[in-house]
Amino acid sequence: MKNIIKNSYPFVGLLYKHLDNDWLELALELIAQFFREETYLIQEPVLSFIRKGSNEYFNQTQFADFLSERGLKYDKRKLNVYYKRGKLPKIDVEISGTPFWSKSTVEDFCEQEKKRLNGE
Repeated sequence: MKNIIKNSYPFVGLLYKHLDNDWLELALELIAQFFREETYLIQEPVLSFIRKGSNEYFNQTQFADFLSERGLKYDKRKLNVYYKRGKLPKIDVEISGTPFWSKSTVEDFCEQEKKRLNGE
């Protein structure tokens, strides 16, 4: 493991040398996303970063609003009932007792609900 980290320094240095702040941040985020979602190198990712102003995680109200904006009849109360009955996807992160779902989890649930309601 130490060799992997040691050998990665030149790569990160090149990114830092050739990319401006926003592009560097994007490149690092894409690398992390690649290893989390596109490979099997990280079997069960448990580390998440939530940045101020990020729209990557949804609380119950935001989850309900997302579904409602896409034509599903959900409000916070209905979503809370579904949550208590275990009918929502597993939460991706919990902060101070508040559940949050990742954007991809919310989008997947939305598509599944649309299919379910259309009888597919």
